[in-house]
Amino acid sequence: MSGAHTKKTEAKVKAILTDATKCIGCERCVQACVRQNKLPEDYPARFKADDGLSGARYTSIREIPGRESGTSRFVRRQCMHCEDPTCAAACLVGALVKRPDGPVHYDADMCIGCRYCMLACPFMIPRYEYDRPLPYVQKCKMDETCRVDGGAPACTSACPTGATVFGLREDLIKEAKRRIAERPDLYKDHIWGEHEFGGTSVIYISDNDLGEVLRIPSAEEFAKRAVPTLTHDSVPHLMHNWVMVTPFQFFTVGAGLAGAAFLRRRSRVMEEEAAEKAARDSVNKKEGEA
Repeated sequence: MSGAHTKKTEAKVKAILTDATKCIGCERCVQACVRQNKLPEDYPARFKADDGLSGARYTSIREIPGRESGTSRFVRRQCMHCEDPTCAAACLVGALVKRPDGPVHYDADMCIGCRYCMLACPFMIPRYEYDRPLPYVQKCKMDETCRVDGGAPACTSACPTGATVFGLREDLIKEAKRRIAERPDLYKDHIWGEHEFGGTSVIYISDNDLGEVLRIPSAEEFAKRAVPTLTHDSVPHLMHNWVMVTPFQFFTVGAGLAGAAFLRRRSRVMEEEAAEKAARDSVNKKEGEA
């Protein structure tokens, strides 16, 4: 693939930028998502996570401590629509696919319900409809079914403060960097989702750390977990490298074990032969003395 083609493809990728400093926690994005996707009533249950996401809620608002003592920040949670999604790599039947224009598409007709995508997602986003007789995996779509007049998803269109906006990923990254440069006293100099896990099509900026609520480790945390490359590489890319060397590791380790076994057996045979020779020599000596 040529560099020009790559740049052209990347330029078409749609994304969502969420600015936590502008979110007031009104949950209009959640309500708009429910209406647009005709989602059922969401009932609390012990098997559901406490982050507000479920098989009936594709987005939620989390309240976290603000930078100043006694203050709060509100952070929107949804599918991150990874550039190289781990869920799609883990799916056995191709029910999850990254579209060239940004969304990670889920095809319920292909899904076999293995839920490997739920185990694979580093953000723990996909949810299962445990309370339905015919359950499916559910998550934010960010595709045409979510769009309203103007072409943006219903969730971003409903935001009264512009805390969450829709557009081309490269433009939103430029906008995020512009805001950070203009207000270094307000924003942390970081765009969550720009590079981590290979980059995502949902990115965030804030005045305090969002790593815990978004489940995005810092560079130091990635290093502690012995996976420092995940600050810019995707999990599938990392696993691909491991898989590529696995056959060589198998044969190398196998050859090493076979060699060690051969040497141990050879040593044991030599010891047995030496013992037998010593026994024969002892018998011959006694016979000679007699």
